[in-house]
Amino acid sequence: MRKLIGSLSAIVALTLVASGVFAKDPVGNEVLPFEFDNPPVYNDCVGEIVNGHVVGETRYHEFETPSGTFHIVDQWRFKVYQTGTISGRVWVGYAVSPFQMNTRVEKGQVEQWVSNIKFIPLDEKAPAYFYNDDFKITVNANGELVVLHEEDLVGANFRCLGPKE
Repeated sequence: MRKLIGSLSAIVALTLVASGVFAKDPVGNEVLPFEFDNPPVYNDCVGEIVNGHVVGETRYHEFETPSGTFHIVDQWRFKVYQTGTISGRVWVGYAVSPFQMNTRVEKGQVEQWVSNIKFIPLDEKAPAYFYNDDFKITVNANGELVVLHEEDLVGANFRCLGPKE
């Protein structure tokens, strides 16, 4: 488990460092734009499978405390477009998603984030919906998994705002 956590941390750090597109934010944070597609997922609120596309940026700050604990504090600001595979309707959601990682290998590691997104339809006749997701993993100093709360990958975290369609 320690190797898995170490690998995940290394991938996050390597991706941020290797991207080469950092720019200084006024408060000393690094700014990194991103864009990616989400896999198709069934949304019960709209009665069809939706494809997602995400565009945004992360404002990233890392530091090490005198105790040797490494911290990453990361605010993701993004816009999510979801398109119905049958109807072609489009919904747009805006979100800020804080990510936090605290690591000291000999004392364990904690990683967590949360996303809250309200999706508004571009078509007035389509229903709006809300999406909430969070993730947390904690590993103790022995490399044992203490907490694993995984993100929603199947669309169970959609909440309808108004009647379902």
